[in-house]
Amino acid sequence: MKGYVEKMISEYPQMVREREHLKRQIETQEFLSADELICAMSFSHPDGERVQSSDLSDKTARIALGYREKLDRINNELVAPMQKRYAALDTEISFLETSIDELPEDMTIAMHELVIDGFSWEEVAANLYISITKLQKLRRAAIENLVRAYQKRESLLAGELLS
Repeated sequence: MKGYVEKMISEYPQMVREREHLKRQIETQEFLSADELICAMSFSHPDGERVQSSDLSDKTARIALGYREKLDRINNELVAPMQKRYAALDTEISFLETSIDELPEDMTIAMHELVIDGFSWEEVAANLYISITKLQKLRRAAIENLVRAYQKRESLLAGELLS
């Protein structure tokens, strides 16, 4: 579990960037609307005069209406994986940030500056007026607390799955 916590800490900046990228993609995703597809396929607005000699346009309209459901399914299939990954990233990021905020005050400040703000060891040590060695001890203690938080979350999730 300690390795997992270390991995979450080291990958935090990348996860935040990926979450923001997915958010922008989901928000700006443009889909073909069913009405646009139906209008295009049913030839409902012919140019010039036309004489209908068969029921071809009726067949096309029926086919186009059938595509409404398929189009919705296709559009959902395009965005669903992005939404799923976004939700997973958001959950992990939120849990890590919340767990860091729940640490004792000195650990919270140190881990917040190291992980969330991305400051260097030297900057954090200078901000807190402590040595690098003391900062390393704070970080180790914070990771032990974070491991317990992740273990607690894991046991709660396992309990929910079993019930």
